[in-house]
Amino acid sequence: MKPLRLAQLDCYQVSLPVRRGSYAMSGGRVLTAFDTTVVRVTAEDGTTGFGESCTLGRNYIEAFPAGVQATIHALAPTVLDCDVLAADVLVREMDRAVLGHLAGKSAIDVALWDLRGKLLGQPVATLLGGVHQTSVPAFHPITLDEPARMAEEAAEIRAEGYRCWQLKLGDSPRTDARRLESVLEAVGEASDFVTSDPNAAWTVAQACEFLQAIAGLRTFVEQTCPTLRQMREVRERSPWPVTVDEAIRDVGDLVECLRLGAADAVNIKITRVGGITRAARVRDLAQAAGLMLMVDEPMGSHLATAAIAQVAASSRPESFLAASHIGAHSARSLLRAGEPALVDGRIRWPEGPGLGVEVKEEALGDPLFTARRRDLS
Repeated sequence: MKPLRLAQLDCYQVSLPVRRGSYAMSGGRVLTAFDTTVVRVTAEDGTTGFGESCTLGRNYIEAFPAGVQATIHALAPTVLDCDVLAADVLVREMDRAVLGHLAGKSAIDVALWDLRGKLLGQPVATLLGGVHQTSVPAFHPITLDEPARMAEEAAEIRAEGYRCWQLKLGDSPRTDARRLESVLEAVGEASDFVTSDPNAAWTVAQACEFLQAIAGLRTFVEQTCPTLRQMREVRERSPWPVTVDEAIRDVGDLVECLRLGAADAVNIKITRVGGITRAARVRDLAQAAGLMLMVDEPMGSHLATAAIAQVAASSRPESFLAASHIGAHSARSLLRAGEPALVDGRIRWPEGPGLGVEVKEEALGDPLFTARRRDLS
């Protein structure tokens, strides 16, 4: 059978203003807008697919917007020469062409999954193994601030139906303990799942200080320290479940995590692991090993939310904690139709072909660059 090729790849950069004005994390990282990269791929019959990669600034994951775009530009000839339907071949060939740079590869990989689904008339979740759940619990990240202000944000967002919470921490462990206590008081019974996330800002000693300070407060403890070995030490001392996040970039990292016994759960960020193909591998290994799952992105629009929803829908409910309705943090929409709905604190799976959404192409502006297959010969 003749391979199906792409005709064209376009790359865009879009600025997404922060809905609440600013977004703060540990290490003094504060953003008022998110620069996100969008890839559009066009098949020979004119069908298009879209993918997004948002790095949450320049110092969160091992990527930044200009680097993402340079990676996509370097990989364009490889991508245009690959069979659209051969997901693993594409991943291998991108790795042969460029080492690392997973965030750039992610935007391409997600766009190809969207295109495959549209060409085959199937949702991405179906192509990933099937739909286990048509809605999943949504968690809301609460920006790092004074305890009272974080409690105010939680109370306000609770009115939107959320019952799952991620607290951005990483200041003083004892102040962070007060943040957790304040938020739990504010959300009251609307608290099905809570995770405390300093984004790898602590030492093991600081993590232990936090664990002592929170006493009987209920929470998952998420990526307190940078390395898996440190996370194992934290897990050995923690009465609460431990989640790894930034330390998992590929299946090999998860294998090492399991060898060390460093976690009870994993937060899979599609951009960080290099796209949907790799995210599904991490998901499958985590489920087989008995870990719990979150599905997330560093940041992005509701195009990224749609990718999250497809991976989450194809995950087993008995292993699932929550997913991020990530586009809700942006004041700007890139979608014309299909935005994943948030109903009673749950993300509804968009069940159309591909990612199940329609991109508002005029919102993307002019492309940074365009690569065409006809120009390669």
